[in-house]
Amino acid sequence: MFYLEGLHLKGFRNYHNQQLHFHPRLNLVIGENAQGKTNLLESIYYLSVTRSFRTNRDNELANFEDRYFYVKGNFVKDDFKHIIQLSYRLNEQLKVSVNRKQEDRFAHLQHFPVIVFSPDDLQIIKDGPAIRRRFLNLEGSRLNPLYFEDLKNYQRSLMQRNYLLKEKRNHLKIREYLEPWDYKLAELGSSIINSRLILIKALEKEARLFFDRMTGSLEELTLRYSSTVDFNNNPETTRNNFLNALSKKRDVELKKGSTMIGPHLDDLKVMINGFDSRRFSSQGQKRTAALALKMAEVSLFKLRNDESPIILLDDVFSEFDNSRKMHLLEFLKETAGQCFISTATGLNGLVENLQSDYKIITVRYGRAFDETDRFGA
Repeated sequence: MFYLEGLHLKGFRNYHNQQLHFHPRLNLVIGENAQGKTNLLESIYYLSVTRSFRTNRDNELANFEDRYFYVKGNFVKDDFKHIIQLSYRLNEQLKVSVNRKQEDRFAHLQHFPVIVFSPDDLQIIKDGPAIRRRFLNLEGSRLNPLYFEDLKNYQRSLMQRNYLLKEKRNHLKIREYLEPWDYKLAELGSSIINSRLILIKALEKEARLFFDRMTGSLEELTLRYSSTVDFNNNPETTRNNFLNALSKKRDVELKKGSTMIGPHLDDLKVMINGFDSRRFSSQGQKRTAALALKMAEVSLFKLRNDESPIILLDDVFSEFDNSRKMHLLEFLKETAGQCFISTATGLNGLVENLQSDYKIITVRYGRAFDETDRFGA
């Protein structure tokens, strides 16, 4: 079993110096709003991904007074304890060590999977394409090291090609300069598109099962990939289509000074009953669809690693009725993994009905207090 045994925080958000030990299954983080519940879950996610689910800036995580932060966690995996330490000072790079050996922060992505669902994840459904590309890129990178390498190299090639389109557009040999970058972009871009298609197919299969469960089989969830490139399941054909599209757009791109074809502009369409959920669904439908995508991630990580990832649910139970709360809790029980649930309202006896061991952690003014382990009826 994979779980987080303990956590030590210094200077992280509103935690000056905090040590905690966790239950290997269910941990309830209870407290009023603005006390530090989300910050605690954020630190656990940061241990896994070396990035926050709330901001892209490390300096925003440092306590204003301390101006640095330190996060240490003990993950238990395959009956072996792994000590993760992250330290950051303002205007310096994040330092990552695993079992006291320095590690590149991006190489850390696939090792200790943690999935988070928070109210902000509703943006996956209701916001523009950029947030859904970010979702695909992050989860694709965590599940598939090749995807991460392709994405990193694609972004570098895109920057170079955009530089030529913008700064060298009037050069006599501009078309000659662009040619090798066209081939590089098409090669990497077609590989990314193919990887996304595989990921989306797997996500759809798992998300539909969860969505069907949450809606009582009354609604249907489907996922569709929308691309600027005419794609199919053959990467070579997609690459040739990519090159042809770049050639047709050449004059327009030179005028615009940027690349107008590629996966950096693509989108994931989340459909409910055949309609684009971004435009034609209620808030409740959007929320359930977003949660279904996240729980699909849980299933994919479990299939990939033969063990469940750690699940973080940040103040999501207040948004669901008791029936959907119970469906979600039953799903969490079946995953047999560690879970953290933050709530300001309590779960009104639902947890006890699971007949599962759990721990309560109370948060007040940036301090977390362990309660006695509780046992279900």
